[in-house]
Amino acid sequence: MSGNEFANQLAEYGDYHARVTVLGHVQRGGSPTAFDRVLASRLGSRAVDLLLQNRGGLAVGIRENKIVENDITEILKEKHQLNNEMFKLASILSI
Repeated sequence: MSGNEFANQLAEYGDYHARVTVLGHVQRGGSPTAFDRVLASRLGSRAVDLLLQNRGGLAVGIRENKIVENDITEILKEKHQLNNEMFKLASILSI
């Protein structure tokens, strides 16, 4: 049973109002900021440019405020370290 079907059935049993939400949207942390929107546009634009150049298999990201691309297979081979300071900050802000 989908969330929408459950909400409809619930309404049949009384004066209940149910609203279905997508968990991923809730977890994301709210509305995107202007920075989020611009960054998404920059990343998307670079990804499209790469595809138009027939360059696939790349991950697009940001490093030192510059849009960069890296081979996906190379990235997955590397061992990545957690930035403990950022982890602590995220823990503090999520309280």
